[in-house]
Amino acid sequence: MQKSKVNMLDIKSRIGKNKEISNLFTLKNQVIVENFFEAKTREDLINIKKYCLDNNLPLLIIGGGSNIAILKEKVNGIVVKNSYKELKIIEENDDEVIISVSSGYPVSLLIAKSLEAGWSGFEYHQGLPGTIGGAIYMNSKWTKPLTYFGDNLIYGYLLDNQAKIKKVSRDYFQFAYDYSILQKTKEILLEGIFKLKKEDKKIIKERALFALNYRKKTQPFGVATCGCFFKNPGNISAGYLIDKAGLKGFSVGDFYISDIHANFIINKGKGKKEDLLKLLSIIKTKVKEKFGVELEEEVIIINN
Repeated sequence: MQKSKVNMLDIKSRIGKNKEISNLFTLKNQVIVENFFEAKTREDLINIKKYCLDNNLPLLIIGGGSNIAILKEKVNGIVVKNSYKELKIIEENDDEVIISVSSGYPVSLLIAKSLEAGWSGFEYHQGLPGTIGGAIYMNSKWTKPLTYFGDNLIYGYLLDNQAKIKKVSRDYFQFAYDYSILQKTKEILLEGIFKLKKEDKKIIKERALFALNYRKKTQPFGVATCGCFFKNPGNISAGYLIDKAGLKGFSVGDFYISDIHANFIINKGKGKKEDLLKLLSIIKTKVKEKFGVELEEEVIIINN
């Protein structure tokens, strides 16, 4: 009991008040949060969840800050930056390796380590922003060839809505296109356990370079964007529909549709939430009028 009280006191002392955190989001729009906490360990994630339960506070966890758009003047409750970074080898033989990767571990760092070690399974995700937790939550994908981030997961450790830890198999996640069960349950990934094949490092690096170069040719790089904004409806590209609706390069305020890939919305610097909401409405309306298709956001939008 004494240890729990000390933990909670430590958590409370590390919570920042009324903090501006736009730098933590790839869209770079202004975001002010009522309470902010950076979780650096597994215990931090567990304790901040318990703190929120004890104080009846809503909790929002962010990783790399991509694939999310916060369209509120101020976010109430607690926003947690997941900086829990840990990678461990659990088993290894001449052909395979099983690794445990924490949810706050950057995808870019995981891929870099995999390339150097000769572990195959993540190389086609080279250039993917964000963290392992976000990549599993969204079941991030690559299309050439079609691969999903959850393909090599064998099990994971979750923090449920009562702050209890549970071990679950891959099947539990119900992976699908841009989907995992975590979007429904709101449970928090602590670690993912992956089985990777060992292959020639040169071949793995060539695949990673191909994926990265393709991204650079077909997607905007080095700009403030949260990635593909809409899900592809069926077998057709949302970007294609937006482009053919005549909206490439169209802007509202400082938000505009990329002229490289029409499913990317870019913030020129001072984009306001009202402008983004208006732009999204125009995109949906134009695509519906021209093609009869209702676009659905892939990006997580927080607006209430």
